[in-house]
Amino acid sequence: MSLPSRTIALLLGDGDAQRWQPRAFVEGAQRLVREPDGRVSLEAIGSEEEFDATARTTGCFRRGKPIHDPQTREIIGYEMEEVPMLSASTWR
Repeated sequence: MSLPSRTIALLLGDGDAQRWQPRAFVEGAQRLVREPDGRVSLEAIGSEEEFDATARTTGCFRRGKPIHDPQTREIIGYEMEEVPMLSASTWR
């Protein structure tokens, strides 16, 4: 019997300060999924309903501070900054 994939985080889309309004989280959101064999991948969130269901069952994160290569100083990734869960009234 194969174990199902598991969503381990919801990654919010990038945007400026005005973007962080109720319902604006959906655009550009992705979920971080762990496959039964241990692989991890990103999947796009396809709808508001899918976003709501995922947000209720996992932590929400946005891109945090850049991670720099120590030799080249190029940005090679970003920390994940946790976003506190919003009140239920924000979701609707």
